[in-house]
Amino acid sequence: MRKKLRLTKINYLVIFFLILISLSTVYWFVVKHQEAVSQELTEEYMELTTRDSETILDRAKFITNRDGQVDIAVLGSSVTRGKGATNKQPVWGERLEQRLNRDEEIKAKVWNKGYNGYSTTDLLTQKKVIETIDSKPDIIIFELCLINNNRFPQNDVSLTKEELIGIMNQFQEALPNTLVILTTANPTIYNEIYLDKGTLTYDQYNDEVSTFVQKQGWNFIDIYSLMSEEIANSNHTLEYYLDDAVHPNGEGYRLWYKLLDERLNKPLSSLK
Repeated sequence: MRKKLRLTKINYLVIFFLILISLSTVYWFVVKHQEAVSQELTEEYMELTTRDSETILDRAKFITNRDGQVDIAVLGSSVTRGKGATNKQPVWGERLEQRLNRDEEIKAKVWNKGYNGYSTTDLLTQKKVIETIDSKPDIIIFELCLINNNRFPQNDVSLTKEELIGIMNQFQEALPNTLVILTTANPTIYNEIYLDKGTLTYDQYNDEVSTFVQKQGWNFIDIYSLMSEEIANSNHTLEYYLDDAVHPNGEGYRLWYKLLDERLNKPLSSLK
């Protein structure tokens, strides 16, 4: 009797493991099929769109249609994190999520990967670039951390260029189908000031890096220059848009996002 019970248990275990193996095999084939279909759709989309015609909204709509949701990582420093923002006037990344989700063809989630006080060196040494890659976003908007690269102490601009090349190489190698947009940050009261042991002003630093980024052919929005122009043509001083010497207040983030929003439906080749 006991022997019969043992055989019955063994039979049940064998059946259980066979079912488990079968389900695992089916799941594996389903996942592989979905990955193949996704890759095929992506390749087809890439063939139909070029940098001369594709917009950020085009990519967001395509990913939503393909996957059900577009995941966007905004990577950078405290002005990406949202220091100085308010609940009523949030940081630009949160405004982007709100705007995209108002479009009936888009469902978006924006993941805030801004880090207070971080330079490009910090993003690399603290493995924040790898963390961003591991989250597998469909779109990355990378605020270049130039406020911090420029101050206390100032990173040599050649080092900043090397680090940007390294970061972009990591993105392109690990996430070849991810759309990456680079952006400068807001103007500050240090625009024309040489900080302690600095060889460039913040304005000069932005100009040098912006010229370099454009020469690489990377997708780029020069928020620093755009905001500076808008403020110069407004009835307000720079301080009106700042919470302190560096960080935007709610009005500053509103202006930052307005300039970003104006470029969501522009071809990537015409971004500036």
